[in-house]
Amino acid sequence: MAPFGIKFPGVCGLRLDRIFAAACFVFIFGAVLRAENADRPAISASWLQKTPGMAEAGQIELGARRHGWPAMALALRRAATGLYTRGQIPLAESWYYAARWAEIFGESEAACLERWRDAMRREGLPMGRFAAEHAPDEPLSARLSRDLQIALLADGKFSAAYFEIERQEDYRPEVLAILDRLRSPDPAVFQAYASLALALAVVYEVSPPPYWPHGQVAQTALPRRLPAPEDAWAFLISTDREGKSLHRLRQLDAAELRFLVDLAAPQEELRWAQANVKFALARLSDTYSSIDYKTVRAMDGVYQWPGADYSLQTIKKEGGICVDQAYFATQTGKARGVPTLLFSGTGQDVRHAWFGYLGVGRRWNLDAGRYEAQKFVTGVAYDPQTWGEISDHELMFMTEGFRRQADYRTSRVHGWFARWLLEDGSASKAAAAARAAVGLERRNLEAWEVLRATIPGPGAAREALLREAAGGLQAYPDLQAGFLRELAGSLRQRGEIALAEQEERGFARKFQAKRLDLSVRQVAEQMVRARETLPVEEQIRLYRNLVRRFGRGAGIGFFDEVARPLIADLVRQERFKEAREVSALAAQNLDAGPGTQLGDELRRLDNELWAAAEAKKTEKNAFPSK
Repeated sequence: MAPFGIKFPGVCGLRLDRIFAAACFVFIFGAVLRAENADRPAISASWLQKTPGMAEAGQIELGARRHGWPAMALALRRAATGLYTRGQIPLAESWYYAARWAEIFGESEAACLERWRDAMRREGLPMGRFAAEHAPDEPLSARLSRDLQIALLADGKFSAAYFEIERQEDYRPEVLAILDRLRSPDPAVFQAYASLALALAVVYEVSPPPYWPHGQVAQTALPRRLPAPEDAWAFLISTDREGKSLHRLRQLDAAELRFLVDLAAPQEELRWAQANVKFALARLSDTYSSIDYKTVRAMDGVYQWPGADYSLQTIKKEGGICVDQAYFATQTGKARGVPTLLFSGTGQDVRHAWFGYLGVGRRWNLDAGRYEAQKFVTGVAYDPQTWGEISDHELMFMTEGFRRQADYRTSRVHGWFARWLLEDGSASKAAAAARAAVGLERRNLEAWEVLRATIPGPGAAREALLREAAGGLQAYPDLQAGFLRELAGSLRQRGEIALAEQEERGFARKFQAKRLDLSVRQVAEQMVRARETLPVEEQIRLYRNLVRRFGRGAGIGFFDEVARPLIADLVRQERFKEAREVSALAAQNLDAGPGTQLGDELRRLDNELWAAAEAKKTEKNAFPSK
């Protein structure tokens, strides 16, 4: 039986203490593990000729009790690295997992919390309920059952899935605690639905933010609380077993299931959806249009849900605008076992919401309810694993499905050992391993990061690497733009200002045709620097030039990222005349015609600026300066 299907002490009551005693006898006499000294274990060469199983996992755990998990982790890491450098990749991978688990079990919960907070601050992500809490300075092994620790050490398939999906933004102690809680009642069920358990653990370890799944409904109408992990686990398994799921959940991986388990609607509403929303998977996009669109509400600018009840039943009965259609579609899709995402985006003259879902053949449809005529160049969706915005390239990676391919899995192994070699101070070996990784799969971003780290910058060598990465990832504009921005930054650091500006102008033009959002982002960065360094007159001169060159067709995105921040700065300085000029230039260049959402917003803004200017003028006349 597979490791997760075996019951350990406290689960089935077996007298494994005698087995452990016998294993300890083997351990002490060095048949499998030997000690270099009293505090430093080492792994025997004969043991490394096969992948670790239950017997090895039990003895690793015994070794940790004698030497401590950090010492075991170091020994396992050395053994795995030795296998890798000798070219024994499959074996190296299996022992890599064992070493990683040993490192995790030996890490203190307090250190996990601090590292997690640093990652969340660095990414600007919400910290949920852990923002102000303290964690004990005890190893994670003290929080987890021995059964779980041994099972994790022995199960290479689950380990591969875990280390593929885990991110620095995951609060690891709670992730593992949820896995422990889901496994304990029935290890066999856990084994059958291991990917679902992993998805629940990485999503439910931190509470969602108040703006999820969208911000256009009051907290009283939509509480925005996830169910208990155990309740979601039971609901989704019963949905699958009762044949109410449009996907067979045991066939989906954890990365896909992340977008199923983020249940915003209460369970009774999801049960209602199972009974009443009957679209087949091939026609799931019709769920969106099944909600009557309230044109009058949109024309009146009532973008917030006006009622006190936001149940799926009420939305179906009352109708709504695009964001309500998208919410209904995503939640009813999840009720029927379909991973879904809610998107919001900006076009030339309007804001819009639509949804995406995992369709027939595990192919993602990310355009359900999306209006091509509005030229929505990009959409924003939340990644439930981090509660931050999911990146454009991650969406493309999802649709391509390459992470299930053998070359990618081997590339990941090279990337993992490249990171270890870099940490151990072997920059040349790390670079060779990273090169092997990107040679197999150019979309291995971790390997590109290691390659950058092996070249201290700024300098010509680093810039050559950035150009290479940008060229290799040109199918992913947001990644390419990131490397090109870093290239321009390196040139600036070296004093090559003219070359840096040439690069910036070049990729602003490059993305203008197909990815206006990236072009706008580059223009916005230019304006940020201008607001920090230039007088107001020169800021407006630069803005005038940029809006005329890059504003046509950019619409609301340009207004939100370039014009609005400049107007806000000018208003804070009470320079209302200049603020109105910026607004007027936007109206002239951003396709903000009569009857468009952007046009209406600009007219309201101009009225507000005019009123503020008049109020300031009245105040000045009432209290003339002496």
